[in-house]
Amino acid sequence: MEKDPAEQRLEDRRQSYDREGISAPDERRIAERRGSGISSLFAANHPSDRNFFAGFVLLCWLGVLVGFFPAISGRMAGRADYAAPVILQLHVFSYVGWLLLLTIQVLLVRTAQQSVHRRLGLLSFALIPVMVLSALFSEVYSQRFYLDHPPDSLDFFIIPIWYVIGFGLLAIEAVAHRRDPPAHKRLIVLATAVIVGAAYARWWGDGLESVFGDGYTGMLIHSYTGTTLLLLALMGYDLWSRGTIHRAYRWGVPFILAGEVGTTIIYHSPGWLPVARMIVGR
Repeated sequence: MEKDPAEQRLEDRRQSYDREGISAPDERRIAERRGSGISSLFAANHPSDRNFFAGFVLLCWLGVLVGFFPAISGRMAGRADYAAPVILQLHVFSYVGWLLLLTIQVLLVRTAQQSVHRRLGLLSFALIPVMVLSALFSEVYSQRFYLDHPPDSLDFFIIPIWYVIGFGLLAIEAVAHRRDPPAHKRLIVLATAVIVGAAYARWWGDGLESVFGDGYTGMLIHSYTGTTLLLLALMGYDLWSRGTIHRAYRWGVPFILAGEVGTTIIYHSPGWLPVARMIVGR
């Protein structure tokens, strides 16, 4: 005898949660947080998840490798404007470490090694604050150098500040939701999309700026197109695979877009430069 369709949907979702390593109590807590019954839960898994999130990671690596290759190769060839201080080296290694950790975590889920995935994820507790602090102090060091060796780019300082704030808050939320895999996974990729946007801006930012300028609209295009395209892909995949957008995207994407608009306004504000000078100690 065939199962009732509602019962079959519930059974399918329970099986998907089993594959993600979520216990029944965790499943109930997730339902309570969403204010809905278990039968209306966002589907934890879809057969295409494995390839989609692996593809997302590949796009992140592509942006980082292409975007930062000129700076890295120039530094290795001795053409850098200044020697890399320890804080900059820590910044580079921690951000590469984040992408490596993300890559390994995706592979562990693909191979159904959830227990190892959860234990390895504990590294993020130490990695996130190192990334935030090293990024901020590296940029302060850079701004101080260029203020003493013009031309400076002090107005640009607001953009890496946004990267630090956006990534940090989303990554912390991801850690807080680690017992809710669908939300945790999506918050992780949102946090990653914020910082990978910097790599894409290095890749094609100058070309876009030459076309669209550096005004309000131009800055949104040349600085944030990479992140925006990643966000569209993430939401589009949810719509295609689940027929709806996960709640983490419903607030996370507007948060990112608001941050981008806010930084654009601050960047063009005449009152920003005195504040930036105060922050960098000049």
